Amino acid sequence: MPPVRSLALRTTPRDFVAMLCATVSLRHGPPINTNADAIHLHSGPEKFAINLNIDDSSEGCSTTLKALPALPMQATRNTASNPPFGGQQPVHMPMLSSLVHPVTGILSCPVHEEYTVGHILLMTAYAAMIFYCGFYRSNPFSQPSRVGWVVASQIPFVYIFALKNNVLGALVGVGYEKLNYLHRFIGRLVAVGANVHALGYVYKWSIAGKLSTELAQPFIRWGLVALVCFDLLGIGSTQFVRSKSYNLFIITHVLGSFVFLFAACYHRPACIPYVAAACVFYGLDHLIRIAKTRITTATLRPIPELGLTRVEIPSLNSGWRAGQHVRLRVLSTGMGFFGLTEVHPFTIANAERTEEGMVLMCKKAGGWTTKMYELSATEKYSEWGGKAGKSVRVMVEGPYGGIGNTVMSSYSGALFVVGGSGITFALSAVQELVRSGNDSSVRVIDIVWGIRNVGESFPIEPTWYPLLIWMFHEASLAPMMQLFASLLEQSTLARLRISVFYTRASMGSSHGMYLPPGVTLSPGRLDAAKFLDDVVTSTQSGGGATGVFVGVCGPPALAREVGGIVRTFDVLRRKMVGGIELHNELFGW
Repeated sequence: MPPVRSLALRTTPRDFVAMLCATVSLRHGPPINTNADAIHLHSGPEKFAINLNIDDSSEGCSTTLKALPALPMQATRNTASNPPFGGQQPVHMPMLSSLVHPVTGILSCPVHEEYTVGHILLMTAYAAMIFYCGFYRSNPFSQPSRVGWVVASQIPFVYIFALKNNVLGALVGVGYEKLNYLHRFIGRLVAVGANVHALGYVYKWSIAGKLSTELAQPFIRWGLVALVCFDLLGIGSTQFVRSKSYNLFIITHVLGSFVFLFAACYHRPACIPYVAAACVFYGLDHLIRIAKTRITTATLRPIPELGLTRVEIPSLNSGWRAGQHVRLRVLSTGMGFFGLTEVHPFTIANAERTEEGMVLMCKKAGGWTTKMYELSATEKYSEWGGKAGKSVRVMVEGPYGGIGNTVMSSYSGALFVVGGSGITFALSAVQELVRSGNDSSVRVIDIVWGIRNVGESFPIEPTWYPLLIWMFHEASLAPMMQLFASLLEQSTLARLRISVFYTRASMGSSHGMYLPPGVTLSPGRLDAAKFLDDVVTSTQSGGGATGVFVGVCGPPALAREVGGIVRTFDVLRRKMVGGIELHNELFGW
């Protein structure tokens, strides 16, 4: 049937019904009884019910679409294939956040953007140390050389915290992206220090009347070159430049960091040991990155309803953990000249050792991802779900990041709260847990996925929401339903529920599809506190006492909301369930 293109702002209920009758193809099946509490829709081999009862706990329109019947609380074990007393389950080691919760709860409170109280305290202590070394009993206008040596001492640290294979990150069990804020902070300190160092000498030489004489010396000119490199790096790495022109950020970073190393050595030969240390760490990082890089063929498939490009790489089938990401470069002229030079990180959307290989879900959010989506759109899914796609050569580097030293299967319960393309993090993690079987202690799993809303795109009366959602949800969720159904079918030892919340629906045609038992679809914003309370209750009732893992992946606002809910959760219930531990994956650079 042709898709519905738009709904006028002044559409009346009568006009809207007429529009439905003109666009929705009719077929033989049970009638829709609008006077009943539930609407039963014919959907091929099975049926599902849409519950039209209003739930006051939701924001805005609270109509909930439910797939019936729901999964049982205690899943039946397959004793023919699984040992009656379970497999070798991992030993649970609580995080520091569970052992000293009041302290870590305060340190994890957000302050500004991605910075927390802990980040601010660490940066304040580091800055205090730098200022003490540079200015204690020293006047930068009479002794500017002292500031210069402090700046030189920080060169290795600026490079170390920028590395993808970070030594410090490996020691503490976090990815490079979690430590990158230190690279930015120390880099800004060094840029400010370099300018103070230069201004101090300019002031000193101006007072002495020999500014032009000093500036004519070669080593001073090399110092000015190093200063210009620092300033270019500082300006080019601002959030404004990174968001408006990522290519400019890359160019200034590569050229500035390379030229600076030579300029510093020619400026002062005593800087050579610091530059050599930075070069050693930088060189080792790139050797490891080369070893972790593969050039292979990938298949690009567009998912128009969700604005995603699905990237399938069959030749890469193992070597990663749930939640890790890879850096992707598409080697196709369709990406443009600058597109060939760009590398972007994407979370792996599935567990290892599957028939389809590595799968990435890339959201259309910028110029590069838009070009990749347009490239994939040259081949589309067929009407019957045929596996058509665009084959391209790609360079894949990684994996990186993830949950570090955390063993997710050692927990008793797991909750994943994700937004938009953050579903990739939840899918890979749940797939890994489900495949663990008896080797996993997790017996309660909830996925809560927020995507955009019908009400925002179609400003009509709330009484029409149920019918609108019925029209649009099938096309939007169709690409994910097969995967959801597969996960639910394989989850025989753990109770798995998938809850989808619409905060704006994309338009598309309606195909025959049903919601598998265990999947619910609801309009409005998700209530993470309610789901966390339910997971904790279900975990306690099932006898679980090794904690609840909460994973969040999505926009910063969602991460802050879930983080606040975890921090303020009831202390007694937290202790009874064995602790609630949060892992945060943020969108962005």
